[in-house]
Amino acid sequence: MPGVSTFTHAIALDLGGTDLKAARVSAAGEVLEFASGSSRAGESADALLDTLVGTARRWRAGAVALGIGVPGVVHPETGALVDCTPHLALPADFPVRETLSRALALPVAADNDANCAALAECSAGAARGARVALVVTVGTGIGCGIVVDGRVLRGAWGGAGEIAHMGQGSAGPACACGVEGCAEPVSGGEGLTLRARAAGLEAAGAREVFAAAAAGHPGASRLLAEMTDALGRQIACAVQTVNPEVVVIGGGIAEAGEALLAPVRAAIERYAQPSHWRALRLVPAALGNRAGVVGAGLMAWSEAPRA
Repeated sequence: MPGVSTFTHAIALDLGGTDLKAARVSAAGEVLEFASGSSRAGESADALLDTLVGTARRWRAGAVALGIGVPGVVHPETGALVDCTPHLALPADFPVRETLSRALALPVAADNDANCAALAECSAGAARGARVALVVTVGTGIGCGIVVDGRVLRGAWGGAGEIAHMGQGSAGPACACGVEGCAEPVSGGEGLTLRARAAGLEAAGAREVFAAAAAGHPGASRLLAEMTDALGRQIACAVQTVNPEVVVIGGGIAEAGEALLAPVRAAIERYAQPSHWRALRLVPAALGNRAGVVGAGLMAWSEAPRA
């Protein structure tokens, strides 16, 4: 087996319900090359796997390993999805790590996408130096990674941080996760877009809803208020449980800045005790849309074969 010094990079994939981000990542977490495109996650299992494998093969030469972050619960020992994931057209308990390792003949590190982003933000981003941090990704759905003393908290079978798919008395629409009263269809970007369209707004995505609210559209403003309240309630539950020093907000919708952060901060203060939020920092992600691939790349390097 060649030594680590013969390798130039890790391949990193950040799989979302809409987009796939990919990168070549150095052992120090530097993004050497970056690309993004459609994930085809909702089309079919074959379409999704073709996209993942085809993207990774571009950078196969010189790769030490592959790291991939996926939405959903990933078992820390097997690298397989636990049960089904609402935004992925994959069967229950799909063996992500095994399938990709076999297709690419590479070691593979597979984890929840928010865990990857959390590792990156705590290693070289907005939560650097924090002993306890939450990193919440707001995109098609909601993800949350927890880092304590530099280590990702994964739980017994990879489910730590799944703050979105909890029953919180939401009136709907129903979530594909099957949990009664799940709030993600209210707090996530996909749900916001669908609800806006149902209300008569012409919205290609969440960005248009934010723009309409900023322009004073009452329906868009109401939908955003409901979204940020649900998101703040979810984060408050985690704040009460983990008592972090910092909550980092990332993902595509976080590009809205204070239009998202300000009402979420107010909601956290409504739903959590002052002892937990008074000194809490709520900040935007520092690594932007590359946090997931940086974290996936760092996890891949942990799989590097030794000389």
